[in-house]
Amino acid sequence: MRDRAYEGRLLAGVAADLRDRLTGQAARANARLGLLRPPPARGGLVWIKSDAREGSGRLAAEIARSLRERRADLPIVVTFEYERTAIVARLKAIANLGFAYGPADRRGATRRILERLQPAYVVALGESMRPRLATALKAAGVPCCIVHGRPSAVCECVGFAHTASELKAWRDRTHWEAPFGALLAAAQVEPVFQGLAGAHARALFWVTDAPQAIAVRMARAWQASSGAAQDILFLGSPVPGATRLSAWNEDRRPLAPGSVVWVDEERFWPALAASCTAIHLMTPSEPLLWAVLAGGRVTSAAHVALLDLPGRPPLAEVDTNALLTYWAELLANPDRARAAADGLRRYFWQQRRSAGNAAESLVAQVCAC
Repeated sequence: MRDRAYEGRLLAGVAADLRDRLTGQAARANARLGLLRPPPARGGLVWIKSDAREGSGRLAAEIARSLRERRADLPIVVTFEYERTAIVARLKAIANLGFAYGPADRRGATRRILERLQPAYVVALGESMRPRLATALKAAGVPCCIVHGRPSAVCECVGFAHTASELKAWRDRTHWEAPFGALLAAAQVEPVFQGLAGAHARALFWVTDAPQAIAVRMARAWQASSGAAQDILFLGSPVPGATRLSAWNEDRRPLAPGSVVWVDEERFWPALAASCTAIHLMTPSEPLLWAVLAGGRVTSAAHVALLDLPGRPPLAEVDTNALLTYWAELLANPDRARAAADGLRRYFWQQRRSAGNAAESLVAQVCAC
């Protein structure tokens, strides 16, 4: 998600400021100009600056929580570019934490925000280490790190990289392998859907994020296949005749084999990921991707390389048109399916350990400043 106003584009910024003021969002417009209210205590302040992505917002809240657990006296301010109710609720639950919309990458806004916050350390998530901020931090001598983003060409930040492409970009700079999505994902979840939704079914299959047109074609092909008489298909997009998973959850009666179910809320991801016989990814969001990997079930992807996962993820690359054949082969070869699931579980827990080590390094580094 890109926002040209936050990138410092003049015309986009003027338009956004006017729109926000006309719609009662003056605080966002003021923050974009760097006009944040200074916190009561600023000595040794840590500024956690998130970009507009939902994953960055979740991670910002988790970093703030970890810092607060380590240091009750540490002044912390979190800024974001897009407000999400669930993330704001997490931020409100952290004691003595300031949070607000953040500044745009303009010279004046950057100067004002640094004057008001006087940060001792800056944690920039994703795309939030933009050129003017990087230049100002270098000039002020403020130490910083970039989490889940590429290195700055201006300032000497350290990095916490989470994708294969980011790790390559940080190759000659100080960095940690930090797939923090593995830490945020719910792990070791009970496979409750096997005994609830799938009590009368042979297998549960889930295509997580197919666009609606592709999902409709897949549902039709699956219903015409032999597996439809015994299995249940979960889809990440609504299709005609599908049962909404949230509606099923109200009475939890077992679904009939042949059912097509729309996974309409992300709260079901962890249990579904732990319950399905096999899962297929297309272009998932980061939270969805790691929720699936945490489930430890057989997982395939339309294009494994596009997932940009670190290391060697043991995912099968399967064309969406060949998916039904692949699933049939898995059912016919349970030993192969079991080995694939075991490999994915090992991969996930390796990444989770790497993320845990990196998180400890990040917290120690910030608290030492």
